Amino acid sequence: MSVCPTEQEIEALTRVIVIRTDVDMKDIAKEFNRKYGAPLIERIKAAALGNYRDFLVTLVKRGMAN
Repeated sequence: MSVCPTEQEIEALTRVIVIRTDVDMKDIAKEFNRKYGAPLIERIKAAALGNYRDFLVTLVKRGMAN
């Protein structure tokens, strides 16, 4: 994922987060960090805006807590 992600990349990230939040978010976040060298939450904050960003960050944090 580039610094300025495409609309398609944002949509793909959203699908993964929403579908997999309760199942394996810890593994997803770990693999994302390994592959892209940056924490998933930080990349979401850089790529998304407003309520949408807050929604995705909340889902990831909730999934990481489980």
